[in-house]
Amino acid sequence: MGLPEDLSGSSSYQVADREVPGRRIPEATTLSDLAAPELASRAIPLPEANTLADSNYRRRVFGRIRSPDGNTRFFSPQTVLVRFHAGPQVAALRVEAMRELDSVETLRARADVAFAELDFLQVRQFTPNDTALSNQWHHSVIESFAAWEKSLGSATIRIAIVDSPFQMDHADLAANAVAGWSVVSNAAITASPGIAHSTAGAGMAAAVVNNGLGVAGTANCSLLPIHINGFTSEMYNAVVWAADHDVRVVNISWSGADSPSLNEAGLYLKNRARGLLAMSGVNGIGYLAYPGYPHIYCVSMTDAADNMQSRNGDHIDFSAPGFNVYSTTTGSAYAPANGTSFATPLFCGVLASLLSINPTLFPDEVVEILKVSAEDRGEPGWDRYFGWGRIQFGRAAAAAQSTRPDIRQVVWTNSEAVVTANYRAGVEHSLWKSTQLPSPGWFHVTDASAVTNGNVIVLTDPNAAGTSAYYQVRAAVEASPPP
Repeated sequence: MGLPEDLSGSSSYQVADREVPGRRIPEATTLSDLAAPELASRAIPLPEANTLADSNYRRRVFGRIRSPDGNTRFFSPQTVLVRFHAGPQVAALRVEAMRELDSVETLRARADVAFAELDFLQVRQFTPNDTALSNQWHHSVIESFAAWEKSLGSATIRIAIVDSPFQMDHADLAANAVAGWSVVSNAAITASPGIAHSTAGAGMAAAVVNNGLGVAGTANCSLLPIHINGFTSEMYNAVVWAADHDVRVVNISWSGADSPSLNEAGLYLKNRARGLLAMSGVNGIGYLAYPGYPHIYCVSMTDAADNMQSRNGDHIDFSAPGFNVYSTTTGSAYAPANGTSFATPLFCGVLASLLSINPTLFPDEVVEILKVSAEDRGEPGWDRYFGWGRIQFGRAAAAAQSTRPDIRQVVWTNSEAVVTANYRAGVEHSLWKSTQLPSPGWFHVTDASAVTNGNVIVLTDPNAAGTSAYYQVRAAVEASPPP
């Protein structure tokens, strides 16, 4: 059938042939029924829908069409993904066999439908080869060492690797690896022998830094697997699950960045978890007519000399090293890797590091930091090869550091302490104090008053009597962050 080589084996996550706990199979809908006014009531939101994609995958039952580039694309039969304007999520409809394309066109013609698409089986962007490579040149190029002076990352920030699970007990990953989820079987993942593709990606993002072993990822953030076979619906469910579990960075090193369903998932991740969805910009050469979706951040691939080594198009947002990089692989080993599949998790590691430096950053603020700090290798501003530029980790980390609360002045007068600090809209600022350093404990000044003026906040402690005091200004995200 011309399927990817890794589809030849059986799944490690066996479930009943049709039933998946907690999921419902949509009722069958004929082509004529797709014009019915009450059609939306037959659609099941993806997190609740059993599209039978896993059953089809394991039995190797696929629909197929020829794409404009001449390649064969496979999809889960009798399933259409649809977003109704009035609905909060992408949903699944079960349509007539052999009429899937007709069903998509019929749905797209409805005034109440935002978009409709097939549930395509996406493909990984690349699998690592085993050519010898002895160093991680990319850290010098993106200036990781300067960034690590600001932070080595935080376990409170989590990165999801959406793929077949990586090797969780790899000696250079285990300290950062945490339990993940299989959207295929709707069950937790606590251990996995891994595959090379996801294990290399995991290492690029978060192989343990400064442990005296093997390679270094970008940040010591928590790293979790989310298992998919590769259908768009599974990717959507993976992003939704991640957002619902406070995962702020999601890496999908597969095709699919042209999917409106995944763009919706990226928006959900932003709104729910203040997170970001990054996807591969696609390997190969030449222009790719993908749409530039605003909630999917696509990463193209550069080499050690900052030459472009992957396809270009309107979908590219940033570029990052990914050509002949060195990372973790299965069997607790290390190997070179090559592809946008590895530029993307490197980008995700940078995202996680910036959020570790300042967890109150909103997604658009993180993206703006990356834009202004990136190395502009192509046309001025944005271009379809490098996007906004090749990521520059060192400068981005310094920019993120400057957004943290920074006390500019403390003035004591008449038993009051007036503390002036920098201020960011949409973030709650609070005053804390201690009577000595190192502090046995910081105390929240609950009766402090606050006045803002532009990018400055003035916090006043009305009870500052005593010989000395030490102050902190802390920032936290408000309960209802701005859109």
